[in-house]
Amino acid sequence: MSRLNQWIFPALLCCFLFNSAMVSGQPKKNVPNVKDPRLNQKVMVIMAGAELKTPTATVWKGYVGEVFTVSLTNGEWLWIAEKGGWLWEKDVIPFNESIGLLTERVTREKNGENYHLRGVAYLAHGQFDSAIADFTESLRLKPKNAGALNNRGQASYSKGDFKSAVADFTAAIAIEAKNPLILNNRALAYIELDDSTNAMTDLQAALTLVPDYAEALNNRGVVHQKIEKVDEAIADFSKALEVDPRYTDALENRAFAYLEKDDQARAIADLEAAMLLNPKSYEAANDLAWLLATSSDAKVRDPRRALMLSKEACKLSKYQEWNALDTLAVVHAENGEFAEAKKWLEEALKLAPADEKTRIQKHLDLAIAQKPVQD
Repeated sequence: MSRLNQWIFPALLCCFLFNSAMVSGQPKKNVPNVKDPRLNQKVMVIMAGAELKTPTATVWKGYVGEVFTVSLTNGEWLWIAEKGGWLWEKDVIPFNESIGLLTERVTREKNGENYHLRGVAYLAHGQFDSAIADFTESLRLKPKNAGALNNRGQASYSKGDFKSAVADFTAAIAIEAKNPLILNNRALAYIELDDSTNAMTDLQAALTLVPDYAEALNNRGVVHQKIEKVDEAIADFSKALEVDPRYTDALENRAFAYLEKDDQARAIADLEAAMLLNPKSYEAANDLAWLLATSSDAKVRDPRRALMLSKEACKLSKYQEWNALDTLAVVHAENGEFAEAKKWLEEALKLAPADEKTRIQKHLDLAIAQKPVQD
């Protein structure tokens, strides 16, 4: 089984709760300030629709809770390289300080908006139970808030409670029936519940509202692939990439679809493109390493390059992702380095979810027997 059997979804998106402030003026120059402490720091959006601009266009509107890394600064403007635009610093707060800063707000004024914002911060930090508690309190103070319902659904989704997520997304849609973002989010929960019919219905509705919605196109591609419509899946991933050429999730998903058609050359091209676009992410390097190590095509197999890529994937993931460790082990075995393979499979087994442990154990048994993995 390839690493590429895991489809990649975008993060669930937070609904807009607040009106964004109008921003006047433009940054003067793309000049880095090497002494600025804001450089390379993460910031979290707290104003819905926060605009990321170039001198000629608005390239993105941020959602509450979206997290960016600052690459350059120019006065009160922050350059966000991943979106290619300048962001006004008053629309964000430092990510590492966000929970503390928003707790101060809640202490000063216990209203629905402040609980919602702190819930978003908890969500961004992966503290899902605390996020759910804050969203629930926000809804108690300000009922029928589609944004809080959506975000509580996101927290439940992140915990793996997909039925609760669907319930909250459905309640949010009852308030905002034509919100494509919530429709997309509910579709993701339906996908996890193996309900392709309802997922497709939601994605079609979202795309009727916003035909160029890249995330919905990507997710519809995932559904098409699940129901074995591979050509339709490739068309959806390709359309998502036309809308957003830097959309690495769609590239990686399309690579998997190409593999289903045994088009390994195009799969490799997509994975290499994803690596170039997002060099700090481990997924594409991990997937390419697996492909190069396990391909049945002798012209494609390249165990030495696979080893380099798998080591890089583990480094990028800080040796904390079970699937990257599994890949590293399988690549070591392919290179005849069975002791190393055994070591990393033992680590992968500790981190793997329950439904993957049996497969990892099979890999470990093969490594102990000094046999390569043919999965």
